[in-house]
Amino acid sequence: MPDSLSWLGLVLLSCGILTLPAFAQQSVVLSSTNPDIIYNPPLCTPSSVITGCVSPWQISNESGTTVVFTNGPIPEAGDVIPQMFLSFRASNLSLQTTSLSNATINFTLTAEPTDISITAELNTTIFPLIVVANLPETQTTTLGITFLPGDLPARFDVESITLVVANASATSSFLPSPSLPVSSSPPTFNPLPSATQSSSSNTDETGIIIGATLGSVFGVLLIAVACLVVYRKYRRRGS
Repeated sequence: MPDSLSWLGLVLLSCGILTLPAFAQQSVVLSSTNPDIIYNPPLCTPSSVITGCVSPWQISNESGTTVVFTNGPIPEAGDVIPQMFLSFRASNLSLQTTSLSNATINFTLTAEPTDISITAELNTTIFPLIVVANLPETQTTTLGITFLPGDLPARFDVESITLVVANASATSSFLPSPSLPVSSSPPTFNPLPSATQSSSSNTDETGIIIGATLGSVFGVLLIAVACLVVYRKYRRRGS
């Protein structure tokens, strides 16, 4: 009997060690002023404003929290529509706005090298926290956000972006270096004219989400079955 219990403990310990990497995920919070976030036109900092920087993107420290915000294009900056970009590798992403954010944005995610993308038009009054799950962590995903001007004044705030990654200490693994030269312009994501044109890409992304979920569950089931087989084998030997 002691031998059986010993083997059972060993098997359960092995199962725990095998399944641990599948669930070991860590969160990384990026502030709105993180240098890996690209703002277009470039973000004006308090010091650069003094020297004459003009941009629709501004920094605010309301309520003790640093927030990057925009009220839309301004004539002083050529009426360029504000956009922001971030390239990353993570399984989940969440973007936190503030209670002052009420603008409508075009939210796009594109995974490379498969070139699969999803696009959604979101009102940040309704969606102050935007969460995307089951992203392909082995691929580089680019987040693109475009401010959509309306008939009424509006504001879009970025408080923080949270990534769920496998190893939070390896920054280069989830925040890859930009592939474009520093002097190059960031990519431009335009709102899709109609929902019909985005239907095929949404279908593909759903496939990726389902595949990733089923893949992880199937892997855990295989490990569980293997553990059960080993346990039964050594239980018979012990008896």
